[in-house]
Amino acid sequence: MIGGMEAKRIAVIPGDGVGPEVVAEALPILAWARSRGRELDWERLPFGADHFLATGETLPDEAFRSIRDGADGVLFGAVGDPRIPDGRHAEEILLRLRQDLQLGVNLRPCRPMLDALLPLRDVRAGEVDIDVYRENTEGPYCLQGQREPDRAVDLAIHSRAAVTRLLRAAFDGARARGTGLCLAHKANVLRHGHGLWMEIYRALQQEYEDVPARALHADALLCALVQDPRPFGVIAADNLFGDLVSDLLAAFQGGMGMAPSLSWAPHRPYRCGALAEPVHGSAPDLAGSGRANPTGVILSLGMLFRHFGWTTEAEVVEGSVASAIRAGAATTDLGGSLGTRTMGEALRAGLL
Repeated sequence: MIGGMEAKRIAVIPGDGVGPEVVAEALPILAWARSRGRELDWERLPFGADHFLATGETLPDEAFRSIRDGADGVLFGAVGDPRIPDGRHAEEILLRLRQDLQLGVNLRPCRPMLDALLPLRDVRAGEVDIDVYRENTEGPYCLQGQREPDRAVDLAIHSRAAVTRLLRAAFDGARARGTGLCLAHKANVLRHGHGLWMEIYRALQQEYEDVPARALHADALLCALVQDPRPFGVIAADNLFGDLVSDLLAAFQGGMGMAPSLSWAPHRPYRCGALAEPVHGSAPDLAGSGRANPTGVILSLGMLFRHFGWTTEAEVVEGSVASAIRAGAATTDLGGSLGTRTMGEALRAGLL
């Protein structure tokens, strides 16, 4: 039960590239939460490129069932390795977790912390506060289609159940925040899939009459966000457009290394109902250099704490990170000289 007092168990999958390096900076926060009296256990799991190349295993059925039925959440680093150019291990690990755990709602917040990191003229960090709700299991990322010698087809699947869950979560989020909601779509050309999105969106508008809502073509939305993101509160989108919009918003926070996310299943089909992961990828060119930014994964862990109902711990983590960033803590991607480990120490310095 989310928010209950029972012990929580987290499956930790550092993955590939910089994943293990940044996840290592989040693990002390798990120990800190337990020191505050939270009943919390975690297990580090080996699944990633190294494990696949050594054993041929991606995410075995037994391990998946253990996560599904024995964990409350997953803390994930990143997957992707140039030694596996078709990325099949990444699909069978991360996309399986998202899809088979039915983690259909992916929340990617954009809350810039420092004016100097926001690359927009006359817009201050504190004026931008956007939550992107991205459908996380369908759309063009369903990995269905075919390749022929002179033709390729990628299918985009949109089900009424998944779209309704995502849009209801987004409307609930906008209502809780007291902001408006904007749906990103291209129903003008994607008449079938995004036509379904528009149908469900209009029905929910009648149910959430207190939430100001509008629908914008996704390309027009991207233009509007670059011109002035301040009017936006909650943005809802399918898997592809939500990915693009949230990656653009990562630039407002200082780059991909700063951006957190949390995926969850509102209908709770299994015990394991949430996955926390930074928005950035495995960045193999940075792996082993000690230059990766751990901010995104630490903030993602804070989001997982909030999902558990551990609001105080989440606020302390978020406050510690914000204080460090505003005091000038910066890895090279932010224009500073701190390494991954020293940045992690700075981000955790405010934990009480």
